[in-house]
Amino acid sequence: MSDKLTTALQELSISPVKQDRLAIERLEKRYGASLLEIINQMENYAIVHQSIKDERAKPKNQLIILCCYGCLWGAVIGIATLFIKPSVTVAAIGLGFTAGVSGKLLVQRRE
Repeated sequence: MSDKLTTALQELSISPVKQDRLAIERLEKRYGASLLEIINQMENYAIVHQSIKDERAKPKNQLIILCCYGCLWGAVIGIATLFIKPSVTVAAIGLGFTAGVSGKLLVQRRE
């Protein structure tokens, strides 16, 4: 909707119709800024609104995702260790869990 309003204001500002120009002048006087400043501010508000919308779209269950990655890598390394050296399987699962969580955090940090 902001794009339509911006386009409409720009069209009115270059319109040869006297009433359109008077409407733009009244808008500028009422708002206390030029039309260009008004349009720039509307675009800034649109950018802020979009970033807030994107932030809300991010998953809020990051802890669950981290635990899942940790469990996945703990299981993979634990199973591999079970066949190689069964006496250290529990330690390997713990290290795998830590490696999975750390890896996911590093990947998220790059994004």
